[in-house]
Amino acid sequence: MLDRPGRISATTVPTISEAGSQLDTRRAWLPQWIVRDRTVVAGLTLLAFMLRVPNLGRAYWIDEANSIGISSHPLSQIPGLLRHDGAPPLWYVLLHFWIGAFGTSPAATHALSLLISLVAVPAGYWAGRELYGRRAGIAAAALMATNPYLNWYSTETRMYTLVIVISIFACTFAWRGVRDRHFKDAVGASASFAALIYTHYWGLYLAAATAGIILFLAWRRGDRQLGRWTLGCGVAVGIVLAPWVPSFLYQLANTGDPWAVPPGIGDFFADPSTAIGGTAGILIAPLLVFGSWWCWRTLGKAGQVQSRLLALVALTATVGGFVASEWKPSWTIRYLAVIVAPYLLAAAGALHSSAKGKAVLWAACGSLAVWSVIGTLLPNPNNAYAKDNMAAIARAASSELTAGDVVISTQTEQVPVAHFYLPKGLVYLNPMGPVADPSVIDWRHIVARLDAAQPCEALGPTLDALPVGATVLLVNPARKLGAAGSAWSSAVAHQLKAVNAFVRADPALSELRTYTENLHPQPYAPVDAILFEKTSNRLSCS
Repeated sequence: MLDRPGRISATTVPTISEAGSQLDTRRAWLPQWIVRDRTVVAGLTLLAFMLRVPNLGRAYWIDEANSIGISSHPLSQIPGLLRHDGAPPLWYVLLHFWIGAFGTSPAATHALSLLISLVAVPAGYWAGRELYGRRAGIAAAALMATNPYLNWYSTETRMYTLVIVISIFACTFAWRGVRDRHFKDAVGASASFAALIYTHYWGLYLAAATAGIILFLAWRRGDRQLGRWTLGCGVAVGIVLAPWVPSFLYQLANTGDPWAVPPGIGDFFADPSTAIGGTAGILIAPLLVFGSWWCWRTLGKAGQVQSRLLALVALTATVGGFVASEWKPSWTIRYLAVIVAPYLLAAAGALHSSAKGKAVLWAACGSLAVWSVIGTLLPNPNNAYAKDNMAAIARAASSELTAGDVVISTQTEQVPVAHFYLPKGLVYLNPMGPVADPSVIDWRHIVARLDAAQPCEALGPTLDALPVGATVLLVNPARKLGAAGSAWSSAVAHQLKAVNAFVRADPALSELRTYTENLHPQPYAPVDAILFEKTSNRLSCS
């Protein structure tokens, strides 16, 4: 039995005689519930692995190739490159060392995200047990094992699985600290929130929501000690973040998310549901929400308070991101990684407390697991290129390209993907001209630079310098890019039309063939390509 979450009463430890009769099944000093829980958590971790590993070798898409490009540079150059990108550094530093050890193949780098996603299962168990008790720990582990968001991003070389795992620790240390007032929890919360913000800037919303709610709680209770501890933790996080503040301010002024538009009220409900239940979120999220609300009444007072506060933290962070994105758009489903952990921990805390709650829990987890298996087993001719088919285009076109040939990408962000998959030694252009480092994207004032670019000035000199017989590969997005109404979408659409018209009208270029590999079903970021040969020395701008 448990005296309190995470603490074992003396009666749970077997006597020496009892333990001796059980040596064939467990170590003598372990309580039976620990052995049983470890077995269940190990089984749930294995289930998560089986759900996620089939897509380990899936081809890179835009964001992944940019991550690889930044992280492949020397460690000392990564902070400077990130000033052009707009992200904090922790993920890229971690990926830098991983690449050094295991290489840059999709399977190798996806393995890092997969490994982190598997850590979420025992971490969820630990968090649920610490905050509510061991049964809630099992519930949280089950929710983490079957969460579609973790399934999807476990095979993407991005930071989102790391965001969820750090969020688990941040929320748990913070709220266990409120309850127990241990210095180690304050240190753990401070370190976790600092690491979270160094991983993704949306961590600021979760940190602010947690601190704000705890301070409000301290004010309501007249608890000055709690208020002082919370402010002290905030100062500690600020001190850890201080070295990066100049870079953050530079990014805020020069990069941002130009592809984003202010979210609508429908996005506020639909996107968090997707983060919780994936493509089945319209069914699973309401099931978990209403099931948690119904079962919340069966919790003890402490459990009710904890579950309500975690849900409130998640909701406040969601509202914070939504409101901030109305001012400076940055809303997208993948950024909602920061709210997955508190929502799922709140649900686990409520659902573990009754038979009906457990039925809801296992129905949701079972449905998500089955849905994932069905998605994996269904025939899909484009599964390897579900996110981006640039790898397929490169495989088809590479034999036509040699060192010194030119690749023109009308979508700036596709350059790092093309550079990763195409042969070495090619010259890369985007609508603004030659790309000095084709492994990374420069997001600084990109809309203004696209608007100002002229194909003749940007592309003409490089095309004119090509020898007769050289080839040019023109890579185009296969569908309209960006959210309707964004300045970035309009700028890209304008350049797509202008660059294609310019290249097709070039008197020195002759069209050879078109590549449309693996466009059906259409990937998340599909492209096609046209191959040209230089047949004369006539000037491009003549």
